[in-house]
Amino acid sequence: MLPQIIIASICILITLYGVFKKNRVFFNLGYFIYGLIVVFSEIGFYVENKAAIHIATAALWLIQSSLAIPNKLPYDGSKLAKSAAIKIYVSLTIINLFGVFIVKISDVPDFASYFHIVLAVLPLVAIYLVLNNKVEITS
Repeated sequence: MLPQIIIASICILITLYGVFKKNRVFFNLGYFIYGLIVVFSEIGFYVENKAAIHIATAALWLIQSSLAIPNKLPYDGSKLAKSAAIKIYVSLTIINLFGVFIVKISDVPDFASYFHIVLAVLPLVAIYLVLNNKVEITS
């Protein structure tokens, strides 16, 4: 469990760096890697006890990882780009709020819920930045 905690902490730090630097690649990279950690962890739990909730949880964080695949496409500030960003960030928030719930009802240590709380709040910061044109527009 300790290696997962260290890697998850690094993922959150990468995401925080992305927020402070307003760098979408680092922001997404943290969510992408964190999602993969959850996916592989849940698959391991499924192999141990065959509970279907583990497959469902793995699928949800696989969605997170697919939404957050880092790319270097320039942000052009268009309505389409803003709309997509908001939808993606709302999805990341919902997924991680569900993560808080899952931690509370499972055998996962309670401190893991703090990771999910942070990862649920950070997309709201990104939404604020997008809606208030605080993200640098590149062509």
